[in-house]
Amino acid sequence: MTELLSSTPLEPGASSLIGRVVRWRRLLQLRPFDTTTPEGRSAERYRRIAWSTALSMVARVVGMATGLISVPLIGAYLGSDLIGRDRYGIWLQMSSFVAILGPLDLGIGLGLLTVVSDAYGRDDREAARRAISTAAAMLSLIAALIVVVFGVAYFIVPWARVFNVTTQPAISEAGPAAAVLFASFALGLPLGIIGQVQLAHQSGYISSAWAIAGNLGSFAVLLAMIALHESLPLLILALTFVGLVTAALNGWFLFRRQRPWLMPRLRDVHLHVARPLLKTGSLFLLLQITGLVAYSLDNVVIAQIMGSSAVQEYAIPTKLFVLAPTLLSFVLVPLWPAYRESLARGDGAWVRRTLRRSIILAALVNIPSTLVLVIAGPLLLHLWVGSLVHPTTLLLVGLGTWTIMNTLNGPFAMLLNGANVVAFQAVCSTLMAIANVAISIYLVQRIGVSGAVYGSVISQLVFILIPETWYVRRFLKRLANGPPDAAAAT
Repeated sequence: MTELLSSTPLEPGASSLIGRVVRWRRLLQLRPFDTTTPEGRSAERYRRIAWSTALSMVARVVGMATGLISVPLIGAYLGSDLIGRDRYGIWLQMSSFVAILGPLDLGIGLGLLTVVSDAYGRDDREAARRAISTAAAMLSLIAALIVVVFGVAYFIVPWARVFNVTTQPAISEAGPAAAVLFASFALGLPLGIIGQVQLAHQSGYISSAWAIAGNLGSFAVLLAMIALHESLPLLILALTFVGLVTAALNGWFLFRRQRPWLMPRLRDVHLHVARPLLKTGSLFLLLQITGLVAYSLDNVVIAQIMGSSAVQEYAIPTKLFVLAPTLLSFVLVPLWPAYRESLARGDGAWVRRTLRRSIILAALVNIPSTLVLVIAGPLLLHLWVGSLVHPTTLLLVGLGTWTIMNTLNGPFAMLLNGANVVAFQAVCSTLMAIANVAISIYLVQRIGVSGAVYGSVISQLVFILIPETWYVRRFLKRLANGPPDAAAAT
């Protein structure tokens, strides 16, 4: 992170150590910098990134702490016999099904992030409000359609077969658990624009503060449900309900207190605004779908080939290895709207400088943490969940390789998203997803659960990392030789 701070002016005569302390203190100050100058805008972007990072890490620590404690609690509550393992398999597959449902927003949320970030860079409040109003109307319509379609399908779909469970208690809970998941997802669709609008204005730290409250509330409700010996569907309902409530409160704060001029209004819903949202969103939708096929279906592939009880052998070790990339993402994600805003203002030098520093930061986080997890992974997992899983060295090395590859993948993706270079990413991601599924199925059949991660590593290297490295180098060269907007249009 110290590399990210180096653009903040240093007081005359300060030593390197004192200068770093001064920069940290200045970037974490509450008062915004003067944005009427390029230097002030640069410092303000870093200040917001610093605050977003700090609050996001607190939120992630709270989320990880509650999540890590929840895993053994839920495992012990559901039991270790065949019935308990089937029910636990449903719980673990829920995250995959949430990701499967994600593309149903048609990419509108991510399209809104890009459009509002661009409007913010041009200081166009009217354009931002029209985009927000139109996106809210579109997502509300999609949510209503989801409820209707699922209401019809609930009595037709064999949910026990979907979750691949065979014991009677798990069979009886599979359908209601799916119903809770779909209903919560539908209600959360229009609420999802709140975080995107805050992120577009580089105010993601506010969303993080609400997320902290939501995580703590969800954990308290989970403990209450366990103490009351409630069913699996009620456990899921308790967790999702708290998240929906905190999201609604965050929306009230955003549109009533923080930025009331952005309050969605029915008269600001326009068809001509919907078109660019859908155009940009459709490309992000394709990225979401291919990412879902490539990564989120790993648990499903393992469940279908090896049975639901085998999912935990892969899913639980994976949770350890995604910690570092997840924490890092809270630094990288705010760069997306910052890149978009800086390109709209013509500040290409800030883009190049920040990309270089984000890669250095990613390497400093990913590489050491990966080495620790590969070496100490079995011990850490035993301390965490006891004898519930027994990861192989092959699986740990594969997960570590995947983590290190994200040192470049994450920073590159944020730059290309901010530059609105989405079509190129969509093509690469589509090829990667096709290869990933084929390779993962083949390897899981041959070497077991670790085959899923090696399918991801091979396909991501060939179809994502190598092409994006070439494209980013080309993009930066064009950025140095011409106007940022011209480079962004390539």
